[in-house]
Amino acid sequence: MNMIFIDSTIFIKWISVKGKEISLDEAISGYILEKISHGFNAITTTLVKDEVLIWLSRYRSSKLKQFIYALKALFSLKIVQPVLDDELKAVIEFGKYPLGISDLINLNVMKRLGINIIASSDRGFDEYPYVKRIYNEFQKEPQFKAFLDKLKSRGIKVRYR
Repeated sequence: MNMIFIDSTIFIKWISVKGKEISLDEAISGYILEKISHGFNAITTTLVKDEVLIWLSRYRSSKLKQFIYALKALFSLKIVQPVLDDELKAVIEFGKYPLGISDLINLNVMKRLGINIIASSDRGFDEYPYVKRIYNEFQKEPQFKAFLDKLKSRGIKVRYR
């Protein structure tokens, strides 16, 4: 598989986990981040990082420092900056797809870098012609069951809807 882009939903869903019962979406997000922590190459933007920081500052401010430390530990996650051309193209596309300006900027970063796969739970990306969104596909990987077993051994139960 080529390099994939990691959307903010992956970080937010995993860092939102509270208690010993989590949703399947949260488990998939945690699995994706675990893959990255074990060397799976992925890319995101400073914009995604900042989106997550802003979300955390509003809803889970106690986890701000934990998020930054976790990002620093993800050595196989490359974090790149959008450039003005990415933003201009996003502004031109704004309103054509069910996506916000941040998502469109990130998609244009992906285009510029030749990346066409995004890991995200946001179905709005399915409407964008250049990109293939993957998310539920991760639960079909054999290592996903091992991840669920690890969660179970820690007393964490996964809700399947």
